[in-house]
Amino acid sequence: MTYIKALSGALLISAFALSGADAAKKAAKPAEPMAQDTSLNNLKDAPKAPPLTCEGPFAKDTTHERLAAEFGAKNVVFKDVDVSSNVLTKATVVFDTDPTRRLVVFWKDEKTRTKPLSIAIDTPSTWTGPGGVRNGLTLKDLEKLNGGGFSITGFGGIGGGEASKLGGPFVDLPGDCTLKIRFDPGIANPLPPRFASVTGDVLIASTNLVLRRVRPQIVQWSINYR
Repeated sequence: MTYIKALSGALLISAFALSGADAAKKAAKPAEPMAQDTSLNNLKDAPKAPPLTCEGPFAKDTTHERLAAEFGAKNVVFKDVDVSSNVLTKATVVFDTDPTRRLVVFWKDEKTRTKPLSIAIDTPSTWTGPGGVRNGLTLKDLEKLNGGGFSITGFGGIGGGEASKLGGPFVDLPGDCTLKIRFDPGIANPLPPRFASVTGDVLIASTNLVLRRVRPQIVQWSINYR
């Protein structure tokens, strides 16, 4: 009887030891970062987005004056815009006080505010563009619109997160324009070191499993005029 009790006690101690070891392993494994709490995670609640193409008020012959006539002079301003790291340039901003409708028009001729160079739509602006592109879309969302996979450049550098090898509705745009789409990680920015394979000067397939783990979302898209 004493032997049985001793054996039972030993088995119980072993079970607790194994349980503790499993817990230690789980604790040692780095936790996956939580998704950032942004308005992009609630697309269903976003305001209805207007369409934007290289036609109508945004045709390649548009001007600051035409935009003011189309959207109202009080909603169209010409001002300094931060393009990167506190580098300022003059541009026309439509709906500057409404982040959900804001867009920026850059000009080839800033003096006359004519000959558009590009139109940039940054999050949380909800304009939709060619093929249904809009801020907040995921890799899978864009694959569906694209009709297949594409590639993006690694995060963290100049041009990081930019989509390439797009097809379908994103090429040969009406109005003689091109489209640029940029993603940011949806879990943390900059990314933790363990995601090094999707950072830096690399080109990554949209189907890459590590890339999908960082839950990329579109944070900027732009129309560029030839």
